[in-house]
Amino acid sequence: MIFPSFIFLSAYGDGLASEILPPEVIGNKNVTLSINSSPFLIDNTHVGTQINFILQDASNQEPFQDVTLAVSAFKNDQALFGHVFMSDSGNFLFDVAPDNSSSKIAINEEGGPFAGLLGHGGSYQIKGPVFASGGLYKFKIEVLTVGSYDNQVSKSYNAAISIPETNNYTINDKEDGKQTVTVIAYYDQIKNFQYNSDNKTMTFSMPFNWSPDNLKQVSVVHQELKIPRPFTNFIVTKYDAFVNGVKLEDRSVSIDDYSSDEYRIVHLILYKQEANTIAAQQHNAKSEMDFALSPSNETAFPITQYTRNAQYKVSLSWDPPKILAGQTTRFSFQILDPYLVNKTVDSIDYDFSIIAGKNGLMFHKSGTTSNNGDPNTIDVKFPDNYTGPITIGFENLNGNSFSDSEISGVVSKPHIVPEFPAGPLVVIAAMFSVIIIFPRFSRT
Repeated sequence: MIFPSFIFLSAYGDGLASEILPPEVIGNKNVTLSINSSPFLIDNTHVGTQINFILQDASNQEPFQDVTLAVSAFKNDQALFGHVFMSDSGNFLFDVAPDNSSSKIAINEEGGPFAGLLGHGGSYQIKGPVFASGGLYKFKIEVLTVGSYDNQVSKSYNAAISIPETNNYTINDKEDGKQTVTVIAYYDQIKNFQYNSDNKTMTFSMPFNWSPDNLKQVSVVHQELKIPRPFTNFIVTKYDAFVNGVKLEDRSVSIDDYSSDEYRIVHLILYKQEANTIAAQQHNAKSEMDFALSPSNETAFPITQYTRNAQYKVSLSWDPPKILAGQTTRFSFQILDPYLVNKTVDSIDYDFSIIAGKNGLMFHKSGTTSNNGDPNTIDVKFPDNYTGPITIGFENLNGNSFSDSEISGVVSKPHIVPEFPAGPLVVIAAMFSVIIIFPRFSRT
């Protein structure tokens, strides 16, 4: 699942990538406000963005002419700017350029000193200490004129955009060494990122208002973590995630192994229902969300993924759940109909591969799936000298080169039980014999 870098919503929250707000009656017309934006990502070298508003007829999506909007922007309940904007076409384009060198915000209409005399093109530049950091930005939009600059009306819309901010953190794992974890915050800036190598837990915090009024306005809170694939201790089939000590449902944690060859992406997604559940169960309602993420002791089998062309669905599990170097793992899989629940497809050809790292082919087998719905099994003996990330690939399903799917796994070091030489074992056994026998003689 790919998440866009701009998230819009119609009622002060955090939701869709772009949308048309619900219609409002102005005069005898159903009028909606369309909101879009050029995507961008704040990564401490922010370059700006463009925000587009279009006031249009709900019946045919045609923009109204001669529109005047009074737009006010807020962040963390602090006013950023307020200005009256005009557009002959009903189309507004705000070119926002963050600039912290000045404490004031400058808003200029494109066209310089002749703007207004030659009409209002609807293009404006907003420059100053605004949109310079990630978080939730709210807008109050008042429609003042529509259809004609002489036709004065009064109708308001509420909207918000959630601007993501990227931060990289270098952590040190006892087994995997130094790793760089990336956190993309979509709701507000995060702080206090820490990693505990002993219990394999990442923690970080984000400001959040738990008041009932704010909970009514929140649609979704989204955090994204990029886990480097060499960080094998964190490439698992399932995670445990907590917010303020309350464990999140499995549906709140989403794993994306498709978007990057370098990283696994883990999405933490709290919808309104989850936020309300946490509010009811948390013991100490601080003005923040405290996140914790760690590998689960459970194994989320089977792992199910669609093929690239969505023609099939692959269901995979393996035993033992932990793949160990030098040992044999049995992989069990089924090829399912993507539209019917638990319905296997008829017997089809497949290519099954295991790739070490990016390109190192470790195992390959071509075969044909069972025709009775039973799971297909393949035993793979892993070499003694490899530990690290692997890709389990299914290709050419039913001869279609676009019917492929990839699932990530990790080969771990086996747990070695210390062995003692025979000589010391004999000495130890003799010592215990003396300890056991000696008391018998002392009682006679």
